[in-house]
Amino acid sequence: MSKLGERLRAQRERKGITLEQAAADTRIREKFLKALEDGDYQSLPGPVYTRGFLRNYAEYLDLETDELLTLYHHESGRPAEPLQTRTFKPYRPIARRSLVFRPVIFVPVIMLAFVGLFVGYIYYQLTTFATLPRLEITDPASDGLAASAELTVRGVTVPEGRVTVNVFPGPDVFGDIRPGFDGRFSTTVALKPGSNHVVIEVLDTAGKTNRVSRTIQYQAPATGITSPPILAVEQPANGATFTNTFVPVSGRVDRSVTSVQVNNTPVSVSVDGTFTARYYLTAGPQSFRVVARNSTGGTVEETRNVVVAYTAAVVNVFVNGGDAWILATVDGTDVQGTGRVYHPGETAVFTGKEVRIKSGNAANTQVIYNGQLIASLGRQGEVVERVFLAQ
Repeated sequence: MSKLGERLRAQRERKGITLEQAAADTRIREKFLKALEDGDYQSLPGPVYTRGFLRNYAEYLDLETDELLTLYHHESGRPAEPLQTRTFKPYRPIARRSLVFRPVIFVPVIMLAFVGLFVGYIYYQLTTFATLPRLEITDPASDGLAASAELTVRGVTVPEGRVTVNVFPGPDVFGDIRPGFDGRFSTTVALKPGSNHVVIEVLDTAGKTNRVSRTIQYQAPATGITSPPILAVEQPANGATFTNTFVPVSGRVDRSVTSVQVNNTPVSVSVDGTFTARYYLTAGPQSFRVVARNSTGGTVEETRNVVVAYTAAVVNVFVNGGDAWILATVDGTDVQGTGRVYHPGETAVFTGKEVRIKSGNAANTQVIYNGQLIASLGRQGEVVERVFLAQ
């Protein structure tokens, strides 16, 4: 039995190290370590490598290297040679640094992000409030002369805006003119002989205003007899209550009438002198002022006061600006005839405790919900579903 091998094995076992573990730590093949412990020098690669293995293994086991080398030379019968040997250091895992967030880096990043958000917010506010609401006057297109004492003002603005027309001198105020879904509006104002300064102003939902003015000259006829027209308002009855429906305004005028207005908004008059209009209004007291004018400047007016109430969700759908696929569901049941493509100008009314409107083109779908105008349900081409509940 090899004394060298016994010392190596005894020291290894004393430390509780297996041959497999020693081979992994020293990076010396397990069979070579076993050959050293067994004294099987014939199985080792050669004196130079053997001395290197022995030196490395001895250091690993905390044994005296020179003493073991002397014992090896004695047992193997190989003389000691002053050869340089390669030392194999035991394997040690490499410590890797983990990523550390330091305030010196993290704080500037947060500050830059905050500054970027703040600058973006300021830019948004400036662009939003610096842009005036759209207001284009198509009639009269410019300053000019008027042939009659009545002037029809037409234009285009934002659909949710409120238009007011002031005529100076006076001023005569024609207010609360509501544009249509496409932003178009019109109203008729009275002119005085001489120069009239007409100021049209729009107020949008953000509180911004825009105004356009026209100077209109009107020369009154030298002579003439002014007689009032005949106006008979048949609907609505004064003091009537309208529940879950629109308010109809209808009546008739004589042939001398050239225009009829309801709350400063023109209403078409048929050839037989009749007129009719529907109004979707919010709940509460409402008033209608009907004014008829004739070509001689005569006017007559009537007022009707009504009450509007809602016990259900009343949803009026209007398609404007292009086609839109629409499906209506009332109280959990799909409405027959919907679920199809609606074309511009088509309208529909749905009433129930819960009304769901699904549109395949939200920008072209406008809604009046219990008298409240919703300009559109969303963006062009956007699929939107809205739920309206009884209030």
